[in-house]
Amino acid sequence: MAEIETTVSGVPCIVGVLDYEPYQPAFRGGPLDSARAPGGGCGVWAVLDRRGRPAPWLEAKLTDADVEAIEELVFGEME
Repeated sequence: MAEIETTVSGVPCIVGVLDYEPYQPAFRGGPLDSARAPGGGCGVWAVLDRRGRPAPWLEAKLTDADVEAIEELVFGEME
């Protein structure tokens, strides 16, 4: 599990990346039947306290902006 340090509502914490699938761009290097649609680019993560334990109380404080920032952080670190 990858661990990324960040803050949520000003509280230092760790984002634990439990699973990650990198983005795969579309590919067409031959006949149409061998073409591949773009896909991937998803990650499963959890908010942990600084000791690496699940922190549901801190996860409950996440705003939409926090989630977006964490997802950008995860994709930036994992790519």
